[in-house]
Formats: sequence, C-alpha cells, structure tokens
Amino acid sequence: MGAAKRNVSGDASVLVVGNVLATIADIITPIAILRLTGKEQVASLSGLLLVYNTMALLLLAGFHQTITFFLPGRPIEERAAIARKVVRLLMLLGVAGAGILVLIGTFGTPLIAAFADFDDAPTDLSPLVFLLLFPLGDLPARILPNLAVVERQPRTAATYGVFRSLTVSISTLLPIALGYSPAVVAMSMSAVALGQLVFVRAVLRRCYAAVARVASPVSTGELVRFGLPLGATDMVSSLNNRFDQLLIVISFPADTYAVYRAGAYQIPVVTRLPYLVATALAPELVEAFREGRARDAIEAWKQSIGKISLLVVPFTLVFFVGAEAFILLIAGPDYVGAVPVFRWYTLLSIVRVAAFGTVIVAAGRPKYVLHAALFSFAFNVLLSVPLLLIFGFVGPAMGTALAFFPMAVFYCSRIAKASGIPLRDIFPLAAYLRVLAVASVGAAAGWAFAAFTEFGPWVELFGVAGIVLGSFALLGTITGTISSDDWAFATAKLRRKR
Repeated sequence: MGAAKRNVSGDASVLVVGNVLATIADIITPIAILRLTGKEQVASLSGLLLVYNTMALLLLAGFHQTITFFLPGRPIEERAAIARKVVRLLMLLGVAGAGILVLIGTFGTPLIAAFADFDDAPTDLSPLVFLLLFPLGDLPARILPNLAVVERQPRTAATYGVFRSLTVSISTLLPIALGYSPAVVAMSMSAVALGQLVFVRAVLRRCYAAVARVASPVSTGELVRFGLPLGATDMVSSLNNRFDQLLIVISFPADTYAVYRAGAYQIPVVTRLPYLVATALAPELVEAFREGRARDAIEAWKQSIGKISLLVVPFTLVFFVGAEAFILLIAGPDYVGAVPVFRWYTLLSIVRVAAFGTVIVAAGRPKYVLHAALFSFAFNVLLSVPLLLIFGFVGPAMGTALAFFPMAVFYCSRIAKASGIPLRDIFPLAAYLRVLAVASVGAAAGWAFAAFTEFGPWVELFGVAGIVLGSFALLGTITGTISSDDWAFATAKLRRKR
C-alpha cells in the first residue's frame, strides 16, 4: 500500500509540474487578449471558447473517462484495443462537432440580437464557423491524460498539457499581435488540430507499438452505457460552470461581457490541482473498490484533500485579498468593475479542494455523478437568475459560488451511498476548516496591508502574497497543520537538484 501511495504522489507531482509549465501559457494568453484588443474582440474570443468548451463536453459523452475505468487490471493487448476504439469514436464525434460550430457561428449572434433588449452590439459568435477543424483533433486528445496515467506514463500527460497550451496560446496570440480578427484566431486554432492528432498517434504507438492487435473486449454499447451518464454529467457540469457567463452573454452587450469575463478568471494551477491529483489517484481507487476495500479508497481520497488544501487555500486567499491589484495588473483600469466578480470566483476556488466525481466513478456508480450534477445545476439556476435581477451582472457569479455548498453535501451523500461508508466519514471537514482558519490569519493581515497602504498594484499584490503565504507557513508549522512530511515532500525536488 505504501508503494502505491508513493507512486500516486510521484504521478501527481509530475502532472502538477507539467501543468505549471502549461499554465504559463494559460496565464499569458488571457492577459495578452485583454491588453492587446478592445472589449468587443475580448467578448468575441471569450464567447468562442465558451461555446466550444461547452459543446466539447457534450460531444465527449464521457468516453475519455471510460479509459480510467475499463483499462486498469487488463492485459496490455486488451488495453490497446479499448484505447484505439475510444479514439475512433471521438474522431467521429469531432466531425459532428464541426457541424454544430458552423450552425452556432452562422445563427448564434442574429438570435441574440433578435431577442435582446440592449442597444449596444451583442457578442459576435461568427468566428465559430472557422473553428470547425479544431474538434477533430481536440476531442480524441482528451483521453491522453487518463491514458498516460493508466499506462504509468505521467510525463506523457504532462508533456501533452504543455504542448496543447503552447500551441493553442500561440495560435491565439500571434494573430492578435499581428492585428488580425477573432476569425483568423479561429482558423489558427483549427490548424492546431493536426498537431493534436499527430500527438495522439505518437502516444498510442509509444504505449502499444509492439502489442498484438486483438478485438476490443469492451463493445461500443458498453462504452456508451458507461460513458453516457458521465457525458451527461460533464454537460450538466459544464452548463453549471458556465451558466453565469451564458446569462451575461444573452443579458448584456459585448463590452459588459468582456468586463465580466475578466473577472471570471480561474486562478491557474490551484484550481486544477484537485483534478490533477484525482487523475493520478484514480487507478488506485478503482482497484481498491474492485477488491472490496472501499474504506481504503475513501481514506486515500480524504488524505489527498488534506494535502491539496494546504496549497489551494492559502494561494487562493492571496488573490481574494489582492483582487483589485490583480485585475488592474492583468486588465487595466477599464476592467476594475470585474473585481467583485473575481472575488466570488476566488471564494469558489477556496472551497473547491476535492474532485468528488472521481470517487463515484471509481466505485462504478457514474449515474450518481449525474444525479449530483443535475442537483447542482438546478440550484445554480435557482440562485443565479434572481441574483442577476437583484444585483445585476455580479449576481450570476454569486449564484455560482453559493451553489457549491449544497452541491458538495449532495456529492458526499452519493459517495456515501456508492461506497457504503457513513456520510460523516466522507469529507475531511475538520482538517479543511483547520487549514482555512490558519490561512485566514494571514489573509486578515494581508487585507489590512492592502486597505491602509497606498502602494501600486505590483507591490500590493506581492506584499499580500508575502504576508498571507508567510503567515500560513509559519503558523501552519507551529500548529502542526503543515507536518514535517509535508515540508519534506514539498522540498524533495529541490534537494534532489543539489
């Protein structure tokens, strides 16, 4: 069991490091878009990504996640056959995606203009027509992180993350820097699809080049029956995560959506950390549930949440406290109205320290994930629509953040049902609240620093970071919240470099 844990920690470390490298491009791209283009182009590019990412999760139909469930424990010949079948299915779905993009790009903006009651121009969705080739490569490539982890090649998953981020960022930034329109950006992104297909083929050859070809032991029907609830879950979750932006697109003109989009900024790395760790942990969870060790699986998941909280909570509090300085740095004074939206988003990130769905899928109960996603989406709608009417464009961000809390409780109830473990033993609430309490001391000091000083945004943000993180490191060590093992793991790579 200890060796398995060490492997999971190592896999997670590689994925996180690769994600950090990939995220450098993800950090630069939205900032460059905000700085180099006007609000209408910001809105158009943001709308392009909003529509594409929502559509992609609909079309994936959960097939990329079936890799995690169907491959572990099988002979390599069978794993290869299943992986190839899933890639072929996703390529076919990419063709369907191309048609959907053309339809939305052609009729989306005219429909918004026909039903909207605002005077300024709505968000322009016409560049979607030129994005039609992108899903042909992007959808099959979505299996690579799961496939690489199952085949014990986390560096491959990390490398693909870097490759995708760099190619998408370059295809976005280069046309913008040269003064071209969002339509040219969409054409450039379509060209990236070819590189993604090449990468998928290279990974399949690396994993299965010398493997004899056999018929897939899992039929297309089985993949659909298992993946469809996950696909429906992804779609509902995608709508849930983007419902606030969809509300803004249809309720406000393009320049207002641009401001909202600047605030709806997902803090790089820390927001993805729970899902990266869950990806590394998933094969171990699947095997534990198959062997009847449900409590071992839950304990491993709970321990990962404790470690994730040590990073996510203090780093996210830095941005919560320094929200105004951060928005001024990435977008400028024209976007200062995005600050309250960004604070609600960071509040959501502070509590989002667990990937609940991974445990449910590992237990072989994907329909429970769908139940939880539907519950969460319904609650989000019930909160966001009235909050939009009451508080204006900040309301949907409030609804998205507040809806997380009943969602988390419902998810935990489904995990309890799937695992047979009592609800009170599912989520490590005491450990999380302890981390939050320790980090809040530094956050309060950082808030005072920002409120009572007159430094520029650079000094303010880095000053807040030093206060919040320094206080957390000191108080966390004194109180035992951060253990010596945690420090040893965090500094292991530095020691190896010496």
